[in-house]
Amino acid sequence: MNKNKLNNSNKTNNNLHIYTGKLIYNDGNIYTLYSPTTKSTTNISNILYNICYSYNNYINIKIMKGCKILFEYDGRLINKINNKNGLLSYHVNSEDLESVLFYNTDDFVDIEIYSGFLDDMDYMDRKQGDNITYGTK
Repeated sequence: MNKNKLNNSNKTNNNLHIYTGKLIYNDGNIYTLYSPTTKSTTNISNILYNICYSYNNYINIKIMKGCKILFEYDGRLINKINNKNGLLSYHVNSEDLESVLFYNTDDFVDIEIYSGFLDDMDYMDRKQGDNITYGTK
């Protein structure tokens, strides 16, 4: 297995989040996932932004469309200028996460995110008394 590929062996339940729904990219340059089952929207851009600019920007992320794996890498999540189009975009190590998200909008996908920072965000939500999962409207 490529060392940049996702490693499932040492994950804890609090740090692993799976989001499922229709991937939407709106005019505000925001990626969201809409779940018709729960009628909820998860702001994927907000989650990625908070991980990227946290003290611990390490992430394992896997994006699947049906049985097809579109993206599966782990490493530092960074926001850098894309050489192809000159736009700011998310990358895990040198792999272009932003393009995978952009070219799969309006499709139903599963996004699995593992990050130690997700547990910190959940703790802060619980401490403040919120009853929602971070990044969900």
